[in-house]
Amino acid sequence: MRSVFQCVLACLAMALSSAAAFAEIPPAYRNLLAEADRRDIDDARFLETADMVAVLVPGGRAAVHADVIAHLPSRAGALSDWPLPEPAPEGERAPAADAEPEHEQRSLGGAPVALSGAPEGSGGWLAAPIRALHGELWSGQIRAGVQVENGNSELIDFSFAVELDRQLPHGWRVDNQFEYFLTEHGDRTSRDNWLAESRISRALDSGYGYYAGGSYERDLVGAYEQSAFATAGGVWHAIDGDRLGLELRAGVGHRWRERAGSGESLGDWVAEAASDLTFQISDTSRFESRTTVYGGGGSKVDQRFTLTNRLFGHWAVQTGLHIEHEFETEPGFEPTDTRLDVSLLYGF
Repeated sequence: MRSVFQCVLACLAMALSSAAAFAEIPPAYRNLLAEADRRDIDDARFLETADMVAVLVPGGRAAVHADVIAHLPSRAGALSDWPLPEPAPEGERAPAADAEPEHEQRSLGGAPVALSGAPEGSGGWLAAPIRALHGELWSGQIRAGVQVENGNSELIDFSFAVELDRQLPHGWRVDNQFEYFLTEHGDRTSRDNWLAESRISRALDSGYGYYAGGSYERDLVGAYEQSAFATAGGVWHAIDGDRLGLELRAGVGHRWRERAGSGESLGDWVAEAASDLTFQISDTSRFESRTTVYGGGGSKVDQRFTLTNRLFGHWAVQTGLHIEHEFETEPGFEPTDTRLDVSLLYGF
Protein backbone atom coordinates (compact mmCIF):
# COMPACT_ATOMS: atom_id res chain seq x y z
CA MET A 1 0.00 0.00 0.00
CA ARG A 2 2.85 2.33 0.89
CA SER A 3 4.53 1.70 -2.47
CA VAL A 4 1.29 2.50 -4.30
CA PHE A 5 0.95 5.76 -2.35
CA GLN A 6 4.55 6.69 -3.22
CA CYS A 7 3.88 5.93 -6.89
CA VAL A 8 0.84 8.21 -6.87
CA LEU A 9 2.87 11.01 -5.31
CA ALA A 10 5.60 10.57 -7.90
CA CYS A 11 3.09 10.72 -10.75
CA LEU A 12 1.54 13.87 -9.26
CA ALA A 13 4.97 15.49 -8.94
CA MET A 14 5.75 14.63 -12.54
CA ALA A 15 2.44 16.15 -13.68
CA LEU A 16 3.10 19.32 -11.77
CA SER A 17 6.65 19.60 -13.04
CA SER A 18 5.44 19.00 -16.61
CA ALA A 19 2.81 21.68 -16.18
CA ALA A 20 5.45 24.08 -14.87
CA ALA A 21 7.64 23.34 -17.87
CA PHE A 22 4.86 24.48 -20.16
CA ALA A 23 3.89 27.52 -18.05
CA GLU A 24 5.49 30.14 -20.24
CA ILE A 25 3.02 32.97 -19.92
CA PRO A 26 4.56 36.45 -19.35
CA PRO A 27 5.08 37.48 -15.70
CA ALA A 28 2.63 40.39 -16.01
CA TYR A 29 -0.26 38.01 -16.76
CA ARG A 30 0.87 35.54 -14.09
CA ASN A 31 0.73 38.42 -11.58
CA LEU A 32 -2.79 39.26 -12.81
CA LEU A 33 -3.94 35.71 -12.04
CA ALA A 34 -2.22 35.82 -8.65
CA GLU A 35 -3.95 39.10 -7.81
CA ALA A 36 -7.33 37.63 -8.76
CA ASP A 37 -6.60 34.67 -6.46
CA ARG A 38 -5.59 36.94 -3.56
CA ARG A 39 -8.89 38.84 -3.78
CA ASP A 40 -10.75 35.66 -2.73
CA ILE A 41 -13.23 35.93 -5.60
CA ASP A 42 -15.31 32.86 -6.43
CA ASP A 43 -14.22 30.35 -9.08
CA ALA A 44 -16.63 31.75 -11.66
CA ARG A 45 -15.05 35.22 -11.45
CA PHE A 46 -11.57 33.71 -11.44
CA LEU A 47 -12.51 31.75 -14.56
CA GLU A 48 -13.49 35.01 -16.31
CA THR A 49 -10.06 36.51 -15.50
CA ALA A 50 -8.27 33.37 -16.68
CA ASP A 51 -10.31 33.36 -19.91
CA MET A 52 -9.29 36.97 -20.62
CA VAL A 53 -5.61 36.12 -20.01
CA ALA A 54 -5.94 33.09 -22.31
CA VAL A 55 -6.94 35.40 -25.15
CA LEU A 56 -3.79 37.47 -24.71
CA VAL A 57 -0.99 34.95 -24.20
CA PRO A 58 0.66 32.51 -26.62
CA GLY A 59 -0.61 29.00 -26.02
CA GLY A 60 -4.07 30.15 -24.97
CA ARG A 61 -6.06 28.12 -22.47
CA ALA A 62 -3.55 25.26 -22.37
CA ALA A 63 -0.74 27.56 -21.26
CA VAL A 64 -2.91 29.30 -18.65
CA HIS A 65 -4.18 25.96 -17.30
CA ALA A 66 -0.63 24.66 -16.89
CA ASP A 67 0.47 27.86 -15.19
CA VAL A 68 -2.44 27.78 -12.72
CA ILE A 69 -1.65 24.16 -11.80
CA ALA A 70 1.99 25.08 -11.24
CA HIS A 71 1.51 28.33 -9.29
CA LEU A 72 -2.11 28.43 -8.04
CA PRO A 73 -3.06 24.76 -7.45
CA SER A 74 -6.02 25.76 -5.25
CA ARG A 75 -7.67 27.25 -8.37
CA ALA A 76 -6.98 24.28 -10.66
CA GLY A 77 -10.49 22.95 -10.17
CA ALA A 78 -11.99 26.08 -11.76
CA LEU A 79 -10.14 25.25 -14.99
CA SER A 80 -10.61 21.48 -14.90
CA ASP A 81 -12.43 21.48 -18.27
CA TRP A 82 -9.56 23.28 -20.00
CA PRO A 83 -6.90 21.35 -21.97
CA LEU A 84 -3.30 20.85 -20.86
CA PRO A 85 -0.31 21.13 -23.23
CA GLU A 86 0.73 17.95 -24.97
CA PRO A 87 4.20 16.96 -23.70
CA ALA A 88 6.92 16.95 -26.36
CA PRO A 89 8.29 13.48 -27.26
CA GLU A 90 11.39 12.64 -25.25
CA GLY A 91 14.62 13.57 -26.99
CA GLU A 92 12.91 16.00 -29.34
CA ARG A 93 13.01 19.74 -29.08
CA ALA A 94 10.10 21.94 -29.96
CA PRO A 95 10.96 24.05 -33.01
CA ALA A 96 12.00 27.57 -32.10
CA ALA A 97 9.28 30.11 -32.78
CA ASP A 98 10.06 32.89 -35.20
CA ALA A 99 11.09 35.98 -33.32
CA GLU A 100 8.42 38.62 -33.46
CA PRO A 101 9.52 42.21 -34.06
CA GLU A 102 9.55 44.37 -30.97
CA HIS A 103 6.89 47.02 -30.79
CA GLU A 104 6.11 49.93 -28.55
CA GLN A 105 3.62 49.54 -25.77
CA ARG A 106 1.68 52.76 -25.12
CA SER A 107 0.13 51.73 -21.78
CA LEU A 108 2.88 53.35 -19.64
CA GLY A 109 4.01 50.04 -18.24
CA GLY A 110 3.25 46.38 -18.71
CA ALA A 111 4.36 43.72 -21.13
CA PRO A 112 3.58 43.98 -24.85
CA VAL A 113 0.64 41.86 -25.95
CA ALA A 114 1.27 39.25 -28.65
CA LEU A 115 -2.10 38.70 -30.34
CA SER A 116 -0.93 35.80 -32.47
CA GLY A 117 -1.45 33.36 -29.59
CA ALA A 118 -5.16 33.97 -29.11
CA PRO A 119 -6.80 30.49 -29.04
CA GLU A 120 -9.92 29.74 -30.99
CA GLY A 121 -11.59 28.27 -27.91
CA SER A 122 -11.32 31.40 -25.76
CA GLY A 123 -14.63 33.19 -25.46
CA GLY A 124 -15.86 36.31 -23.73
CA TRP A 125 -16.65 39.81 -24.93
CA LEU A 126 -12.94 40.68 -25.25
CA ALA A 127 -12.03 37.88 -27.65
CA ALA A 128 -13.80 39.17 -30.78
CA PRO A 129 -12.16 42.62 -31.01
CA ILE A 130 -8.77 41.12 -30.20
CA ARG A 131 -9.07 38.53 -32.96
CA ALA A 132 -9.99 41.35 -35.35
CA LEU A 133 -6.33 42.38 -35.05
CA HIS A 134 -5.03 38.81 -35.22
CA GLY A 135 -1.44 38.73 -36.44
CA GLU A 136 -1.07 42.51 -36.24
CA LEU A 137 1.38 44.32 -33.98
CA TRP A 138 -0.26 47.72 -33.77
CA SER A 139 0.12 49.90 -30.71
CA GLY A 140 -1.04 53.41 -30.00
CA GLN A 141 -3.51 55.48 -28.07
CA ILE A 142 -6.99 56.99 -28.25
CA ARG A 143 -7.70 60.23 -26.42
CA ALA A 144 -10.61 62.62 -26.03
CA GLY A 145 -10.89 65.88 -24.14
CA VAL A 146 -11.19 69.65 -24.38
CA GLN A 147 -8.84 72.21 -25.90
CA VAL A 148 -8.53 75.92 -25.15
CA GLU A 149 -7.20 77.91 -28.13
CA ASN A 150 -5.73 81.41 -28.22
CA GLY A 151 -4.48 83.30 -31.29
CA ASN A 152 -6.59 83.52 -34.43
CA SER A 153 -9.52 82.37 -32.33
CA GLU A 154 -10.44 82.13 -28.67
CA LEU A 155 -12.41 78.91 -28.57
CA ILE A 156 -12.94 75.90 -26.36
CA ASP A 157 -12.92 72.84 -28.60
CA PHE A 158 -13.87 69.24 -28.14
CA SER A 159 -10.86 67.22 -29.31
CA PHE A 160 -10.49 63.61 -30.36
CA ALA A 161 -7.29 61.91 -31.52
CA VAL A 162 -6.03 58.47 -32.54
CA GLU A 163 -2.39 57.41 -32.87
CA LEU A 164 -1.43 54.09 -34.45
CA ASP A 165 2.14 52.81 -34.64
CA ARG A 166 3.56 49.58 -35.94
CA GLN A 167 7.06 48.16 -35.60
CA LEU A 168 8.01 46.10 -38.67
CA PRO A 169 10.94 43.73 -39.25
CA HIS A 170 14.39 45.00 -40.23
CA GLY A 171 14.04 48.30 -38.38
CA TRP A 172 11.01 49.63 -40.28
CA ARG A 173 8.35 51.57 -38.38
CA VAL A 174 5.04 53.23 -39.29
CA ASP A 175 3.57 56.15 -37.27
CA ASN A 176 0.09 57.55 -37.93
CA GLN A 177 -1.89 60.27 -36.20
CA PHE A 178 -5.36 61.71 -36.67
CA GLU A 179 -6.73 64.68 -34.68
CA TYR A 180 -10.19 66.21 -34.84
CA PHE A 181 -11.45 69.45 -33.26
CA LEU A 182 -15.09 70.55 -33.03
CA THR A 183 -16.65 73.69 -31.54
CA GLU A 184 -20.35 74.46 -31.48
CA HIS A 185 -22.22 77.55 -30.25
CA GLY A 186 -25.87 76.69 -29.93
CA ASP A 187 -26.91 75.21 -33.29
CA ARG A 188 -23.91 76.70 -35.14
CA THR A 189 -20.62 74.92 -35.75
CA SER A 190 -17.81 77.50 -35.58
CA ARG A 191 -14.94 75.07 -35.97
CA ASP A 192 -14.71 71.70 -37.66
CA ASN A 193 -11.01 71.02 -38.22
CA TRP A 194 -8.84 67.96 -38.53
CA LEU A 195 -5.21 66.93 -38.98
CA ALA A 196 -3.80 63.69 -40.42
CA GLU A 197 -0.11 62.72 -40.33
CA SER A 198 1.79 59.62 -41.42
CA ARG A 199 5.48 58.71 -41.45
CA ILE A 200 7.42 55.57 -42.30
CA SER A 201 11.02 55.26 -41.16
CA ARG A 202 13.82 52.73 -40.96
CA ALA A 203 16.44 52.67 -38.20
CA LEU A 204 19.86 51.18 -38.98
CA ASP A 205 22.22 49.54 -36.51
CA SER A 206 24.45 52.61 -36.52
CA GLY A 207 21.70 54.73 -34.95
CA TYR A 208 21.05 56.52 -38.23
CA GLY A 209 18.18 55.90 -40.63
CA TYR A 210 15.84 57.49 -43.13
CA TYR A 211 12.17 58.40 -43.37
CA ALA A 212 9.37 59.67 -45.61
CA GLY A 213 6.08 61.17 -44.57
CA GLY A 214 3.35 63.70 -45.04
CA SER A 215 0.52 65.58 -43.39
CA TYR A 216 -2.75 67.31 -44.25
CA GLU A 217 -4.54 69.91 -42.11
CA ARG A 218 -7.85 71.71 -42.45
CA ASP A 219 -8.18 74.85 -40.30
CA LEU A 220 -11.29 76.96 -40.82
CA VAL A 221 -10.14 79.77 -38.50
CA GLY A 222 -6.43 80.00 -39.41
CA ALA A 223 -4.49 81.93 -42.05
CA TYR A 224 -4.54 78.84 -44.29
CA GLU A 225 -7.80 76.97 -44.70
CA GLN A 226 -5.95 73.91 -46.00
CA SER A 227 -2.30 72.90 -45.96
CA ALA A 228 -0.32 69.79 -46.82
CA PHE A 229 3.31 68.76 -46.53
CA ALA A 230 5.38 65.86 -47.91
CA THR A 231 8.99 65.23 -46.93
CA ALA A 232 11.84 62.70 -46.91
CA GLY A 233 15.23 62.71 -45.24
CA GLY A 234 17.51 61.22 -42.59
CA VAL A 235 17.04 60.22 -38.94
CA TRP A 236 19.57 60.10 -36.11
CA HIS A 237 18.69 58.39 -32.82
CA ALA A 238 20.96 60.59 -30.73
CA ILE A 239 19.84 59.12 -27.37
CA ASP A 240 18.18 55.74 -26.99
CA GLY A 241 18.04 54.99 -23.27
CA ASP A 242 15.55 53.29 -20.98
CA ARG A 243 14.26 56.62 -19.63
CA LEU A 244 15.47 59.23 -22.13
CA GLY A 245 15.18 59.19 -25.91
CA LEU A 246 16.04 61.81 -28.52
CA GLU A 247 15.42 61.48 -32.26
CA LEU A 248 16.61 64.13 -34.74
CA ARG A 249 15.35 64.41 -38.32
CA ALA A 250 16.36 66.54 -41.30
CA GLY A 251 14.93 66.43 -44.78
CA VAL A 252 13.57 68.27 -47.79
CA GLY A 253 9.96 68.47 -48.84
CA HIS A 254 7.18 70.43 -50.48
CA ARG A 255 4.52 72.47 -48.67
CA TRP A 256 1.17 73.35 -50.23
CA ARG A 257 -1.38 75.70 -48.66
CA GLU A 258 -4.58 77.54 -49.52
CA ARG A 259 -5.16 81.05 -48.19
CA ALA A 260 -8.30 81.59 -46.13
CA GLY A 261 -10.88 83.79 -47.83
CA SER A 262 -9.22 84.26 -51.23
CA GLY A 263 -8.66 80.55 -51.87
CA GLU A 264 -5.26 81.30 -53.46
CA SER A 265 -2.99 78.25 -53.63
CA LEU A 266 0.71 78.43 -52.76
CA GLY A 267 3.41 75.81 -53.12
CA ASP A 268 7.05 75.93 -52.03
CA TRP A 269 10.01 73.65 -51.50
CA VAL A 270 11.10 73.76 -47.86
CA ALA A 271 13.71 72.19 -45.59
CA GLU A 272 12.54 70.30 -42.50
CA ALA A 273 14.38 69.97 -39.17
CA ALA A 274 12.73 68.17 -36.25
CA SER A 275 13.45 66.74 -32.82
CA ASP A 276 11.41 64.27 -30.75
CA LEU A 277 12.33 64.06 -27.05
CA THR A 278 10.85 61.51 -24.64
CA PHE A 279 11.60 61.44 -20.91
CA GLN A 280 10.13 58.78 -18.62
CA ILE A 281 9.87 60.75 -15.37
CA SER A 282 8.62 57.78 -13.36
CA ASP A 283 6.77 54.51 -13.86
CA THR A 284 3.53 56.46 -14.24
CA SER A 285 4.62 59.79 -15.79
CA ARG A 286 6.09 60.59 -19.20
CA PHE A 287 7.07 63.90 -20.81
CA GLU A 288 7.33 64.38 -24.59
CA SER A 289 8.51 67.33 -26.67
CA ARG A 290 8.19 67.49 -30.46
CA THR A 291 9.54 70.43 -32.46
CA THR A 292 9.35 70.77 -36.25
CA VAL A 293 10.75 73.67 -38.26
CA TYR A 294 10.01 74.28 -41.93
CA GLY A 295 12.47 76.69 -43.60
CA GLY A 296 12.02 78.34 -46.99
CA GLY A 297 8.81 79.48 -48.65
CA GLY A 298 6.01 79.02 -46.16
CA SER A 299 8.30 78.86 -43.11
CA LYS A 300 6.68 77.54 -39.95
CA VAL A 301 7.51 76.31 -36.43
CA ASP A 302 5.36 73.65 -34.76
CA GLN A 303 5.97 72.69 -31.10
CA ARG A 304 4.09 70.15 -29.01
CA PHE A 305 4.64 69.41 -25.32
CA THR A 306 2.74 66.65 -23.48
CA LEU A 307 2.73 65.29 -19.94
CA THR A 308 1.04 61.91 -19.54
CA ASN A 309 0.14 60.53 -16.10
CA ARG A 310 -1.22 57.01 -15.76
CA LEU A 311 -4.34 56.58 -13.67
CA PHE A 312 -4.71 52.77 -13.69
CA GLY A 313 -4.16 50.00 -16.18
CA HIS A 314 -4.18 51.44 -19.71
CA TRP A 315 -5.91 54.69 -18.70
CA ALA A 316 -4.10 58.01 -18.29
CA VAL A 317 -4.61 61.78 -18.26
CA GLN A 318 -2.63 63.80 -20.80
CA THR A 319 -2.00 67.55 -20.66
CA GLY A 320 -0.64 69.13 -23.83
CA LEU A 321 0.54 72.50 -25.14
CA HIS A 322 0.66 73.11 -28.91
CA ILE A 323 2.35 76.24 -30.32
CA GLU A 324 2.17 76.94 -34.05
CA HIS A 325 3.88 79.98 -35.62
CA GLU A 326 3.57 80.99 -39.27
CA PHE A 327 6.32 83.33 -40.51
CA GLU A 328 4.19 84.46 -43.45
CA THR A 329 1.86 87.15 -42.14
CA GLU A 330 -1.64 87.47 -43.53
CA PRO A 331 -3.76 90.62 -43.01
CA GLY A 332 -6.20 90.07 -40.17
CA PHE A 333 -4.54 86.90 -38.85
CA GLU A 334 -2.23 86.35 -35.88
CA PRO A 335 1.05 84.57 -36.71
CA THR A 336 0.94 82.40 -33.56
CA ASP A 337 -1.72 79.97 -32.37
CA THR A 338 -1.51 78.45 -28.87
CA ARG A 339 -3.61 75.48 -27.81
CA LEU A 340 -3.85 73.91 -24.34
CA ASP A 341 -5.68 70.62 -24.05
CA VAL A 342 -6.52 68.10 -21.33
CA SER A 343 -7.55 64.60 -22.45
CA LEU A 344 -8.45 61.22 -21.08
CA LEU A 345 -6.21 58.68 -22.83
CA TYR A 346 -6.42 54.94 -23.41
CA GLY A 347 -3.13 53.32 -24.46
CA PHE A 348 -2.84 49.92 -26.13
